[in-house]
Amino acid sequence: MITAIIDDESLAVSALIRKLKKLDPNGSHEGFVHLSEFMDYADNNRVEVAFVDLDLGGTLSGIDLARHLSEKYRSMNIVIYTGHAEAEYKAEALSLYVSGYLVKPVTDEELKEVLCHLRHPITELSVQCFGHFEVFYGTSPLKFDRKDSKEVLAYLIDKRGAMVSEDELRWLLFNEEEDGSEKRAYIRNIIYDIRKSLSRCGVPKEIVINTKGCYSIDCSMLRCDYYDFLDGANVPAAKLGQYMEQYSWAAPVRYGLFGR
Repeated sequence: MITAIIDDESLAVSALIRKLKKLDPNGSHEGFVHLSEFMDYADNNRVEVAFVDLDLGGTLSGIDLARHLSEKYRSMNIVIYTGHAEAEYKAEALSLYVSGYLVKPVTDEELKEVLCHLRHPITELSVQCFGHFEVFYGTSPLKFDRKDSKEVLAYLIDKRGAMVSEDELRWLLFNEEEDGSEKRAYIRNIIYDIRKSLSRCGVPKEIVINTKGCYSIDCSMLRCDYYDFLDGANVPAAKLGQYMEQYSWAAPVRYGLFGR
């Protein structure tokens, strides 16, 4: 898990980092007392959970920061971490659909409960688009039962949530306009295989949306370097100027990103 804390009290930052390291020793947990340093970190790293104090000691309130983060980073979980237990503070925070509200001092059990019920579930599944396309579960490439499943998933991810018809997928796989029940059935089996393969990693089958013979990806369920790059994050692999190199149909996006 990748977390970042912003609180103008260094002792509170240190206390929460200790608890996070105890619950998630293999994760990355960073704390900041200066807002500029926190924002610089958030802009250049994929933060999965941000802990935000309501009183930041400056002109920007924690509520305003939480609103800004939720608008800028669609998959970031925001947890309010504050000394205010008053109902009006909590109601205002929850109106932003934050992932939790913790009142200092926080117990291990309270922190664990919040992390178990995040608005945007954290998965070990990650998608690599820069260089050659690959899907990883942890550090191991994900295996599919059908040879075309990986390419179809890559195509759906490339479309960033836009609907793709069965006709378009048929052209992708067979490079021909001829329709037929066997080809349509094959495409549906491919979609089934993608869902089944991802479900082994704890990803809900709803990640692939099906609407009247058209398919799309729910982008909020993926950790993807391409999406992070478009959100403004620093992605070192993008400096190579390569995007889904094994697929010729990715050339237009590659040109749009790198001009070649």
